[in-house]
Amino acid sequence: MGSLLKNSYTIDLPPGALVKNNAVTWETKGKKKTGTLSKGGKVLCQSDVWIAQFVDEEGKLKRVSTKTKDRAAANRVLVRLENEVSLVRNGVTSRADLTRASTANTPTAEFLEKYKTKMIAEGTTGKHIKGSFQRIEELIGFCKAESLSGITRLKIESWIAKEVRSGVRSNRTINAYVIALKSFTKWCRENDFITSDPLVLIKNLNESVNKRKDRRSLSEEEIKRLFAATHERKYRKCNKAEEHELIYRLLIGTGLRSKELGLSTPSQFDFEKNRFRVKAEKTKNRKDDVLPLRPDLVARLKSWVETHKVGTGDRIFKYSVASLRHSFIRDCKAAGIELKSPDGRSIDVHSLRRTFGTMLARAGVPLTTTQRLMRHSTPELTAKLYIDVEPIDMQQAVD
Repeated sequence: MGSLLKNSYTIDLPPGALVKNNAVTWETKGKKKTGTLSKGGKVLCQSDVWIAQFVDEEGKLKRVSTKTKDRAAANRVLVRLENEVSLVRNGVTSRADLTRASTANTPTAEFLEKYKTKMIAEGTTGKHIKGSFQRIEELIGFCKAESLSGITRLKIESWIAKEVRSGVRSNRTINAYVIALKSFTKWCRENDFITSDPLVLIKNLNESVNKRKDRRSLSEEEIKRLFAATHERKYRKCNKAEEHELIYRLLIGTGLRSKELGLSTPSQFDFEKNRFRVKAEKTKNRKDDVLPLRPDLVARLKSWVETHKVGTGDRIFKYSVASLRHSFIRDCKAAGIELKSPDGRSIDVHSLRRTFGTMLARAGVPLTTTQRLMRHSTPELTAKLYIDVEPIDMQQAVD
């Protein structure tokens, strides 16, 4: 036979508390609280919520919160839990089926909160969590899924079709939304919150079609013009031309992302061995790494650090991603470089990273080495997104 009880815990004696015959009374947030003073000077308290204590189908003693302060309501929860044990013992149902049945009417928001806790526990960055939940919540809103049963393959495919027809989002962006939700439903299935994953059969769209941004790398001739135009351009601050030229040279010569370079400090550079230590907290893939650098770039950077007396732990460059983007556009225009070519491909700051990968490929560097230098998860990603192979390159290879 099960029973109801309340959890006990101890706290320090609250300021202003009244003590009479070991009975302690105090107020917190306008509510009256009571407890018992122990010999050690602590106050022994009881939780407001009732706990159901019973023996499960395996003979183990279980304690489950009834989530109510009302004893009668708590007793009804206890009776339900004992009836479930009886059904499992007699083979009428299984514990897994009961668990899934109990979650059928549970609000989706409760599972989302648990999923967020799981992501935090795995070390997922706040930025990634925020982006994932923005996508998940939009799709759940479209499905009007107040419970997990409302998330269906048919509804999500309807959302995909709507987005494809509108043409507002690229296939890559649409995939990112669906992948975020599929990760959530997969986690729900793994934890037996649902009997099957409703989205497991949905395939990704072809990201080569309906691209919003198709970058290209810069040619060697364009790189020279960019450096020259940047060096000659007039800035309000006298050292900005030199700074931006050095930034462009470093981005093209290292493959670093603009944000990674913008957050870098002298302590990350080994000026003797020509190496750069990538810190996980400053990277996209959240991994530490060590990259080799060209000696001429290291010499230029060392001179800049010494000339401007940059502290060991200070940022070398003080730009923001937005300010660098605006300066890059102006420098490209000054150099006569088209931001968008006739074939629809465009140039932006991130194109400098693509240029790095393309230059490595043209120099005959093996794809796996290029992948490591660019810190990609697979060689396929490097080849697909970060290397431009022009017809003339293929012709030269054949010749």
